[in-house]
Amino acid sequence: MSAGSLQRSPTDPVLVTPPVRQRRSSRLLLLGVTLGVAGALLGWFVYQQANDRYPVIALARAVPFGQPIELADLREASLPRGTDLSTMPWAEVDRVIGRLAATDLYAGQPLPPDAVRHAPIPEAGQAVIGIPVAPGQLPATPLEPHDEVLVIRSDDASSTVRATVLRVGDSDTSGRRTIDLLVQEGLVTSLAHAATDDRTLLVLVARR
Repeated sequence: MSAGSLQRSPTDPVLVTPPVRQRRSSRLLLLGVTLGVAGALLGWFVYQQANDRYPVIALARAVPFGQPIELADLREASLPRGTDLSTMPWAEVDRVIGRLAATDLYAGQPLPPDAVRHAPIPEAGQAVIGIPVAPGQLPATPLEPHDEVLVIRSDDASSTVRATVLRVGDSDTSGRRTIDLLVQEGLVTSLAHAATDDRTLLVLVARR
């Protein structure tokens, strides 16, 4: 075959090779854009979830049962929406100040609505009586507000009274201290006798 026979005829079709590299680059670019958009949406969703919080009342320091709640006892905290915790919004903090703790409150915990007493202590039908005791008349384990105790008279064990500790007084120079007890009003007479008996015992039976 001569060299002239290898020449292409003007009527022969022209074969065009597709730009493989250019198509591949376009697909990678599109994939990168898609992933970038998805990442941005995911980041926005996470940001929204992290910032979808609301302010609540929390305890800055502990408040024992029966003690008034002061502004210094409280702080603002934020919780994510949808939490199962029973809380009070920070906007209601003025309604809490001056109220009494219905249970022992601990630093850092959110304040639940049922932890605040709207009625004073004692309520109708209740009474507060102080029992002066020496070190040998109560446990070595320190009593705390909200503890349940039995007041036992040595001269009449059948008149034993169950009471709630409201406040523990400071010791005097002899080591005696007065324990304020919350009881039903009808038990005051029995406890009045116990308060004058140096042999009366306070027995711790339950802690809350």
